[in-house]
Amino acid sequence: MDEAALWDLINAGRERMNIAQRRLWDVFGIDPELWTHRSPAGDDRRVWVVALIGRSVISYNEFEYGFDRSHFVRYGEIAELGWGHDDLEVAVQHVLNEVERGDRTAPIVSEPRTGAHPVRRR
Repeated sequence: MDEAALWDLINAGRERMNIAQRRLWDVFGIDPELWTHRSPAGDDRRVWVVALIGRSVISYNEFEYGFDRSHFVRYGEIAELGWGHDDLEVAVQHVLNEVERGDRTAPIVSEPRTGAHPVRRR
């Protein structure tokens, strides 16, 4: 995905945010940066990062067509990719829930698993 298309997704997501989500986004959102993620197979993938939260980021997962929360050890290198199915405002809400409640509401990051997977319904 090119940066212009990503900005379209970011701006559309920001428009859908409620006031609490928007305030939080305005604190930790950054201009998109390309970071690196090394897949389990050893391939380097480029991933767009759009927010920094402690030792995690909100990134856009082009393979899953959505935003997710990913962890990093070193700036510019994502250690684990999240699920990547959320719209931006949903990813921001997960962070807001964690701040307000003290627990994660987003799925925990895991390695890909082979086999049948349930269909995600909206």
